[in-house]
Amino acid sequence: MNNPYLRAATAACAAALLVTACSSSSGDEAPDAASSAHDVETSFGTVSIPDSVTSVVVIDGRRDLDIALAFDLPIVGMPVETEAPPEIPGPLTEPTRALLADGVPELYPRNVVDIESIARVDPDLIMGRDEVVEEIYDQLSAIAPVLPVGSTGSGTTWQQDVETVGDALGLQGKASEIIAAYDARVEEVTVSNAAAIADTVVLPISTSDEGGISVGRERVPSIALVDVGARFGSAWNDATPEVEYGPENITAASDAQALIAAITSEEDLRAMNANQLWTNLPAVQSGRVVRTDKFTNDGGPLTAMWTLDLVEQLYAAAPPVSG
Repeated sequence: MNNPYLRAATAACAAALLVTACSSSSGDEAPDAASSAHDVETSFGTVSIPDSVTSVVVIDGRRDLDIALAFDLPIVGMPVETEAPPEIPGPLTEPTRALLADGVPELYPRNVVDIESIARVDPDLIMGRDEVVEEIYDQLSAIAPVLPVGSTGSGTTWQQDVETVGDALGLQGKASEIIAAYDARVEEVTVSNAAAIADTVVLPISTSDEGGISVGRERVPSIALVDVGARFGSAWNDATPEVEYGPENITAASDAQALIAAITSEEDLRAMNANQLWTNLPAVQSGRVVRTDKFTNDGGPLTAMWTLDLVEQLYAAAPPVSG
């Protein structure tokens, strides 16, 4: 599995020559052998979580899956992703393929939670987005303890979720490592692209089904751009935290010299390219559009690290979007 945090941990252990030394330096403590579970406070109350988690089901398949992968948790079930087209690789594309290759089952189509399918794989921990698990919390809790994570919509940062999961599972050292890896990458991108960051007006956008665009301050690409000190186009000021523009108003992005654009499907791209207002935008004209999909808008540490790669492409004068 292509996991930068796992690679970093392995390298650290190799340098120390002893796995036990790596474990102790991370701050993770071995569970009390006399105890099989411990109580954890969550947004839905107190849950009893096994000291040794051996099987995890992720409910939503976005931030919960992202965080589970970053911690290298033993995933035994996940939803089927039915919306993301195969022509758009994303931060969870390869890790998900690796899970499938290992025989991890897809339990149900995303956004249609099947309680019986979850029960059949008999997990000892369930992770899911808070606003998804809230409605079925009692049913899920009857199967296994539920550890909720947040989303951009609920105002919880992925770093907060990583710390919460680390605390709940006794993996505080791993949580610190994950967050530190992101911070180090932010510093690297900021320093190596300092001149371009200072000189380039940028904007992170998503396209709508109707051919318009939207700008959201709480999306992962937006946060990554804030973290590197980006200069934003004027539409950013109208995003409180989000603003939408119809197809006839996408000139709101005309002062941006470069765009990170969540254009999920080829059909969406063709629709945008059929709008002369879009093709006449300076960023589109100069080919400074870095394309991603809407699933990059929310996620965890893997998505955040992936997005920093997009940011680096943005400042390196990305090639034109094809379609």
